[in-house]
Amino acid sequence: MIKALLRESAGQAVVVLGLSGENMARLMADEPIVVQVAELGLPPMKILLMGGRTEEVMAAQLKERFGTPKRAIRQEPER
Repeated sequence: MIKALLRESAGQAVVVLGLSGENMARLMADEPIVVQVAELGLPPMKILLMGGRTEEVMAAQLKERFGTPKRAIRQEPER
């Protein structure tokens, strides 16, 4: 995986998370990847990257790991 904090010409920050084939295989094997963004000089926060065959599978994985969410998870329609 590559991690970077870049700036566009207008100054907008862009967080880059580049996944390798091995990372993709881990995600599809139900092994989430946790990224500590403080490594990029950002405020301490974790980003959890996950994958699954369907949104329903991923929602079930989240519920199993973290319990019932206190806020609704809204799925955006695919474009």
